[in-house]
Amino acid sequence: MIAKNNNIYGIIHIGSASLSMRIVAYYDIEDIEVIEEVEKDITFGEEVFLNKKLSFASVRKLCHMLNGLKQLLNDYQVTEYRVYATAVFREAENRRSILDLVQVNTGFIVNVLDMSQEIYLEHFAVQHKLKREISKEKYEFGKQLLYVDITSGCLGFTVWQGNAIKYQQNLHIGSLRLLEIFNTNQRASKDYPQALAEYIHVIMSPIWNAIKQFKITAIVFSGRESRMIAQLLGYTFRKKDLVVSSSADVFQLYNDLKHLSVSHILKIYNVEESVAEIILPTIYIWAEILKNMSSQYILIMKTTFLEAVSMYYGATKTKDDAIEWMHQQNLTLTEAIARRYYYEPEHTKCMQEYSQIIIHAFKHLNGLGKREEFLLAMTLILYQIGKHVNLMESNKNTWSLIRSIDIFGISEMEKDAVACIAFYAQKGMPEEDDYEFKYLDSQLKMTVLKLIAIFRLTYAMDISRKQKIKDVTARMQGDFLLIEYNSMEKTSLEEWMFAKENDLFKNIFGIEAKLEKR
Repeated sequence: MIAKNNNIYGIIHIGSASLSMRIVAYYDIEDIEVIEEVEKDITFGEEVFLNKKLSFASVRKLCHMLNGLKQLLNDYQVTEYRVYATAVFREAENRRSILDLVQVNTGFIVNVLDMSQEIYLEHFAVQHKLKREISKEKYEFGKQLLYVDITSGCLGFTVWQGNAIKYQQNLHIGSLRLLEIFNTNQRASKDYPQALAEYIHVIMSPIWNAIKQFKITAIVFSGRESRMIAQLLGYTFRKKDLVVSSSADVFQLYNDLKHLSVSHILKIYNVEESVAEIILPTIYIWAEILKNMSSQYILIMKTTFLEAVSMYYGATKTKDDAIEWMHQQNLTLTEAIARRYYYEPEHTKCMQEYSQIIIHAFKHLNGLGKREEFLLAMTLILYQIGKHVNLMESNKNTWSLIRSIDIFGISEMEKDAVACIAFYAQKGMPEEDDYEFKYLDSQLKMTVLKLIAIFRLTYAMDISRKQKIKDVTARMQGDFLLIEYNSMEKTSLEEWMFAKENDLFKNIFGIEAKLEKR
């Protein structure tokens, strides 16, 4: 039994190579007590990458293991918990069946994370811990940092410049995924190392021009695979969250490994076979990165995905400032994406201010929270990017572009919501049979309708792109929402367009909005 604490919870991660659970008492982001942690190696990820499915025998085995973790939660009287799965469920063609069987046999509802969510959650913890380590140890690594998160199924690149995210790109390439490309006989061939290197080069080469412009001063590696490389380099983390290496040391290890077979790696480095198989793809990924990015410092973080999710979940529960700070970084990155296409920063900033004022003025009636505000702010940044392709039917182009790009910090479902809001940003009303709307789930559809209605009001308020409407306030007055403003200019266009969009707002929220000049 553990002492009562409202912020005690369990986090379970079904990964590609391990099943793990952490029970924590969360006080704040700098004070997280680990009450219990368990981890068991599994091979489900390799099975899924090779066969595209998880066999029912493996599902039964997984359920048995999960029930063991459930008993441990009961032993500690932990009633709040979350179960997350990454690539092993994400990649399985029979995912729906797996989720149902797990729920029926264990009672667990599994949250399957998209690739961008997986990278984002680990990044949340890594950047926070890195800032702490740099401050504590007085490290000086420069202002341009490249974060590289290597997992079994994906690879994430994030550039920090100063204190802001400037670039983010995820690739469908990872240590286990690379094993899927080559069969057992091919991996045993003497030509395998060269073929592996060439394949990695082809996949990764398109990103270097974008990253090189930032003049990277330090590369930060994280993920299970990177921790293995740190071990082979002879580093131990002890109580530290990072170790500092050099390109020369990494290339020395690369040269030692590149001609070795899995059996030789097993003998020389005394590691398990599952580890030996993924060491070669991992060190080749490292080598490809370091060949293209000259950096004085190589930093390796020990942060685990389970640790990252535990931190993020607690920070969300307690509304820690770190969550809002990351949201602002996400919006900064979204602005950088929009600049590649078409973006009006002053117009966007103005609309974001209006939307926040409007949402907060009738918060008790609209059912919208911080997350919905965040999605609307992101939409306001991206809603015009389709003009880069063609001014005719730019909303369709915008919808397609948003759905095709990686947007750091939101799920694929949320990305579809952002695309849908942008599609109806200036005209039209979603119908159930509309392709852009029909595949959203029912709860998300209602959220999208609300955000479209608010979007259209704020768009009307700056339709001239001149930011004429100043000092905006909003409040409920009787049964309508009163929005008041000052202006030294004529605002007839804004008033007329606002009145036009008011019908949609009234149909969605059941209240009328009035725009009045003081």
